[in-house]
Amino acid sequence: MKRKEFIKLGAIATILGPLSTTFSSGKSRMNLFSFLENNEKDVAKVSTVVQQDFTALVQWLTKNGWGTYLKNTIGVNLSLTGDALRTELLKDLDPNSLKKLTDDPTSGFDDFAGMNLIKPGFPAFSLLYHALASPRVRSTSLAAFPDLVQLDALENYIYALAEWDHIKQVYEVKSNEDLVMAIFAFEYRPAFKTPHHQHADLVFSRTGVARVGQHDMNYDQLNRCFTNQPKSGVPIQKVAVVPARYGLFIAKRVKSNEVDLMTSGIYKPGDKFDDHMDSDRTFLQPIRKVFQHDLLFGEGQLKFQEAHKSEKLAKLAEHTDLKFYKDLKPTVRDSSYLIVQDSKMANVNSSFLVISQPKELIRLAKEGNKPLYFLVPAMIPGKDGYSKNRYFTSFNTQDVQDVELLVKLKGNEYQKIPNEYTEPRTQPLFLNISHQQDTLIPAGYREVVKDAKFEDYLNDGLYQSPLFEDSICEGKVTAQIAMDHAPALQGLYKECLPAFSIVTAPDFFPQVDNFDLMDYDVAPGRLVGKSNFYEGGVASLATARLTPNPKLIVPNSASDNQTYTAVLSQKSKSAVPAAKSGIFNNPALPKGYMVSGYLPDVASSVFAPGWDITYSADKPGSTDVYLSTEGLGSPFVEDMKLCAASNGMWPASSPDSARTYQGSLDPWSRNATAIPLLDDELGFHKNSPAGLAMHKETFGWDGVQGPFLERYDDKWRINFADMGRADVVQNALEGNVDMSKLRTLTSAELIARMACLRRCIDYLPKTNFKGYESADKMVAFTRWWLISAEPVDFGKEDAKGWGIPNNLIGTDSKWVTAKANHKVSGKGYLYVIVDVNGKKVTWDGFGRRRVDCTKMYVCQVTEAGTPHLAVATVKKGKASWEIVS
Repeated sequence: MKRKEFIKLGAIATILGPLSTTFSSGKSRMNLFSFLENNEKDVAKVSTVVQQDFTALVQWLTKNGWGTYLKNTIGVNLSLTGDALRTELLKDLDPNSLKKLTDDPTSGFDDFAGMNLIKPGFPAFSLLYHALASPRVRSTSLAAFPDLVQLDALENYIYALAEWDHIKQVYEVKSNEDLVMAIFAFEYRPAFKTPHHQHADLVFSRTGVARVGQHDMNYDQLNRCFTNQPKSGVPIQKVAVVPARYGLFIAKRVKSNEVDLMTSGIYKPGDKFDDHMDSDRTFLQPIRKVFQHDLLFGEGQLKFQEAHKSEKLAKLAEHTDLKFYKDLKPTVRDSSYLIVQDSKMANVNSSFLVISQPKELIRLAKEGNKPLYFLVPAMIPGKDGYSKNRYFTSFNTQDVQDVELLVKLKGNEYQKIPNEYTEPRTQPLFLNISHQQDTLIPAGYREVVKDAKFEDYLNDGLYQSPLFEDSICEGKVTAQIAMDHAPALQGLYKECLPAFSIVTAPDFFPQVDNFDLMDYDVAPGRLVGKSNFYEGGVASLATARLTPNPKLIVPNSASDNQTYTAVLSQKSKSAVPAAKSGIFNNPALPKGYMVSGYLPDVASSVFAPGWDITYSADKPGSTDVYLSTEGLGSPFVEDMKLCAASNGMWPASSPDSARTYQGSLDPWSRNATAIPLLDDELGFHKNSPAGLAMHKETFGWDGVQGPFLERYDDKWRINFADMGRADVVQNALEGNVDMSKLRTLTSAELIARMACLRRCIDYLPKTNFKGYESADKMVAFTRWWLISAEPVDFGKEDAKGWGIPNNLIGTDSKWVTAKANHKVSGKGYLYVIVDVNGKKVTWDGFGRRRVDCTKMYVCQVTEAGTPHLAVATVKKGKASWEIVS
């Protein structure tokens, strides 16, 4: 090793810790020493326009305090000009100043892994890019934070500065024939959310996941992300569309060990479309961005295009025997109806946004100006009281499979029933039928009369029900750039490989992804341990290996279409100290920023039918399956209620309202709540303890109200919403779906709730539901019903007692709510947990029911501290406490 190389390696080791064995062994397929050098011969000229954009950025930085901030923190001078500024940008930063900065966890630079203000060709190793792109850098001395146009301009400048031959040397590219041009969705992420968790990095996928909404997109410059919270002036209960950002990159074909993949490392037994065979697959690794006025391409013009379609309703006409009113059938919706077509909004300098057109979340479907209706078929009875074409009060177009259910194997081994992919969702699985045609009113429809004959009317069918639609769709993003003046790229595969674009339902938990919740499920693949999820679970779309819809993404020998949803980064260059690694890999710790991602790791691969996307085929029963949105519920809100009642199904996207409806479910397999929502998130009924105390009622995230304990006919009963009669579709039509209740919840908060619930269930007597009485005691199988949940800082504040009736014990709730009566200390939850007699159920008006309470516990529980749990057994007006250390 040359002395200069040795000195530079030592400097990096001082700043970042030892180099990773993976990198130093050469498995990263990157030339380490070529990467480390900032030799003048490896620095390229940039075009006039790219330079002008960067100069404008520097002026903006100076105006908004960034110049002073960077000078004070790292000793760089952005007030220089010309060659002096260029030298300043490329020089090695002072190692002592850099170490001081990266050792400070409050600086936002503790996950930065470079040594230069700009590292040509590598934005993630350029401190200036990290400062502007990382949501963790948020000094109060700064007057403003960058927008996407400015970040894109900086990316272009950094990539432009690297000589092409140098990039090829770093990535050990032997020939241009090993390369392709491909579209990627990409994000710059803090170390918390990178595949390797070593440092902040650019993260890529060939699939992007945009979200529908009612209002225009909203880019949060402080948090450097799009948010589904609408812009100022719009009620926060509404939802903004969330775009996905794409760019064109030159990419190298690689094997899985040459990149870092977002993977769990454990697999669903029997699932032939997960990532357990990744070592046999080929991936694309982006190595250089392509941009406007790129000298490598002779400053050719870069043009992006998109093409999207929604086939959900059209597939009803193609694949079912449904009869449509006056034979007016739904047709395919295309981009002109679904996607924002304004090129000024979609084109962000040299990247591209797929933006859903802001519309009401669900609406009456029409062909031209004519509403669409279908004749509801009569219910077809099935075995054991089930129906072949009804799921509660929804119409299902094919059998509802038991997939992703937790089952017991032998001993203490459990697994989820694998999806065999034999029942492709070739049309919407669920349709709303709780509305019927009424041509005498302007809307063209009304709700089915809500009386005692409601279920009989729906089951008898033979009435015209309106079709509702949403803007969920799928498509592709492509790009074109002339290669006529790019001699350095001779031999490069010239056809641009498209990205797969999913535009899907809103993400109710944008701060959370499936990987954050792995410790609370045996899925995808653990055979031991305890799960909170009886149904659904944490399997991520990033680990699915299904091809995208081949009618949009045509199979191509230049790439492996099964790896389209993989999420990857470059192989990590460094191994951070263990203390940092433990922080960056711990989802229960606060991150200090808000996030809203659009790569597949924030989406689910639980397809029952699915939240973000499902699997389909060209015809029912075919085994040639692919990813598509055409089999999702129509509208998505119809399925949202059903799966919210099934412990959320997709816990990182869809809320868990199992405890709202638990009394409605089959006692053989009654889903308990997996991720508890609090009482105020589910809504307070006017007769609940909280409603009586406040003299008002509130509604939950879905427009429904949660369960509560009440004294009725001299007995304690649970009052709960009936699942079949709760009409979330109508709530959505009336604008009563409230996104503000859940959008700021973090992984740390949800993990704390789950951990505390698990502690309670572990202590309480084993009470599994009927189908799993022999299984181990765990949240997934419990029959215990969480009736009330509220946050409390025990010992520092009084609990509100949202779920504690004043007459439960004595004449008020102070026995458990008063600060002085705390049995545990610190932040935690007050849970009320009961069992019921499911045979004694009566109606309370149209939409709610009562069931007799047979056992009751009130729990003070904390995630940390000793003691961490105190349980009061409530019986005959008395509470008997037991403290659990």
